[in-house]
Amino acid sequence: MYISRKRKIFFVLILWRLLSVVLVQTAHVPDEYWQSLEVAHKLAFGYGYLTWEWIAKIRSYIYPFLIFLLYKMLAILQLDCTFTITVLPRLVHAVIAAYGDYRFYVWTKSKWMTFSLCINWYWYYCATRTIINSLETSLTIIALSIFPWRDSAISNSNYVWIIGFMTMARPTAAIIWMPLCLYHFCTSAEKKFVLFLKFLTICSICFILSTLLDCYCYGALVISSWQFFKVNVLQNVGVFYGKEHFFWYLFPGLPVLLGLYYEMLLIAIYQMYKHFKHFHRETVLLIVVIWTIAVYSFIPHKEFRFILPLLPKLIYISSSCTSHIIIRSSTFIKKLLIALLVLSNVVPGIYLCLIHQRGSLDVMKVMQEELNYENITDPNILFLTPCHATPLYSHLHMNVTIRFLTCEPNLEGKEFYMDEADQFFMQPMEWLKENYINQNVSNPSHIVTFDHLIPKISDYLEEYELIAKIFHTYIPQSNYGKHILVYKLKTNENLF
Repeated sequence: MYISRKRKIFFVLILWRLLSVVLVQTAHVPDEYWQSLEVAHKLAFGYGYLTWEWIAKIRSYIYPFLIFLLYKMLAILQLDCTFTITVLPRLVHAVIAAYGDYRFYVWTKSKWMTFSLCINWYWYYCATRTIINSLETSLTIIALSIFPWRDSAISNSNYVWIIGFMTMARPTAAIIWMPLCLYHFCTSAEKKFVLFLKFLTICSICFILSTLLDCYCYGALVISSWQFFKVNVLQNVGVFYGKEHFFWYLFPGLPVLLGLYYEMLLIAIYQMYKHFKHFHRETVLLIVVIWTIAVYSFIPHKEFRFILPLLPKLIYISSSCTSHIIIRSSTFIKKLLIALLVLSNVVPGIYLCLIHQRGSLDVMKVMQEELNYENITDPNILFLTPCHATPLYSHLHMNVTIRFLTCEPNLEGKEFYMDEADQFFMQPMEWLKENYINQNVSNPSHIVTFDHLIPKISDYLEEYELIAKIFHTYIPQSNYGKHILVYKLKTNENLF
């Protein structure tokens, strides 16, 4: 039976992304769970925990609502369990990412560019994670594939629907797309007034629908994009979670994201400087990249995932402007380049997908088994870990009492403010005395913590027994450790 080349490529890309659901066994950032699965779980099942962002109403419900629909479907079919709740959203991400990769191939008409995008370690590391940056990257690729370039046969404005909802879900997406929308407006043969009305109509519909959804989920009139701007920009709350120097996205942001392609990008920029008339789309995309990085550089809080949606543009620029050099190269050079590209992505990919920070997920499997199979009356779990170091109810799917160290920012502008997690790590035993020992409250049935903390709270752990030691990472961050430990309160029989 004949199968077209494009279908074969799409099938391979789906397999590639589905494989990542199995291979990616580590945690990346707290938002992977706390701004997606945890929110959807509380919406669908009525219990869970919402972080301060949802109390302050600065997040849109568009993304977690999509996961909520998956959870409701599982609940109706009585298939909701920890496995399906954690895996199904990732499978959906895998299919969307595969379709994004496929649209990248349709847009570029280049197997080499598609291969370069798919082999990129950071995209493979993030593509099937339940973080909105991954969905934004896939949607960015799809929108680029239907974007009306001056020299393309596409003339409609359908891409605006994608970026309209994308911007409502994540307002910073507007930064990336503003230059491209302006380019479309200036180069389109359509009457400017008519095109402006199309833009206005689509954006208005996206705004109204997203606002109605937020009002329904929050139970109050909320314009989350305005709340986001007010808290993150005007109050500059992001600084609370760390800040980097102005040139961080140039060094080390782009080198880490691109790997070997960073050098190719520099060569591509030189080629564009010499022959910019021959690289129309590449020049426009480079302006978008420069604009985005410039704006993001003024924001103190920086993360690699924030520039992930730029990756397809960077791959396109680097490959398109250097393809003639590669074509003229010898067979040996071509094979060497492919080998270096694969090796430079596979090595960090294997470590980060399978080893680094895997304890955050493995410990939840241990806790789920412990609570499922042990005869425990009224379990009460205490997480003495950095704030949001692990997922929570989405990976337990049990309505049990849980306490963890919080890290709300100083929204009220208090002097000498210190969040609960910092207070604990500064004086662990004092915190335990104040919250448990000197209070008329029962001890937690379980304590989850990192190994580096044990010498500081050993006195409190005398009534507990170690039931699990789980590897986390070889390179721990501050207040983390190489292993996560699970302690269980000793029974009366164990005390004598």
